[in-house]
Amino acid sequence: MKFRIADEETGKRRRNLFYGLLFTSILAGVVALKNQQAPQQYNDVLLWSVVGFAVLANLVNYLRHRRWLRLSRDHFLEVLPNRIRFWTNGQMSELLPEDIAAVRFHQRRGRLQHIQILLTSKRGIRLEGYRDLEGLSRLLEEYLPEAKIMKRGG
Repeated sequence: MKFRIADEETGKRRRNLFYGLLFTSILAGVVALKNQQAPQQYNDVLLWSVVGFAVLANLVNYLRHRRWLRLSRDHFLEVLPNRIRFWTNGQMSELLPEDIAAVRFHQRRGRLQHIQILLTSKRGIRLEGYRDLEGLSRLLEEYLPEAKIMKRGG
């Protein structure tokens, strides 16, 4: 079965990008206002440091978002009885059951938020934003040994 990124995830990420821009703009505005009121305490070095940080942080977030949009457009994963396949940009990578140390299902208010796959190499893969995340969790529970499945409530 194939699982793709949900449209709601794209909207959620776009909103988060907007909120980051809003809050850093408010921070820079407050420092600029304080710089006008009390230039000794809120000097120009502080003002330009905050403005520079805000611009750089938002630029990095925007570029990361554009990259995520480009990669997620044709990304999907397949859960098969003996492997999980990740497809991105026409390239396939596989994850075998023996590479998986544990699978954790993170829930909040009784709703599945994301799935974390812990690998034997001590790395992790976080699965979130997919359509039918519940169906994905059921398939993982079905195909993986019970000893590797960890439920987590919240």
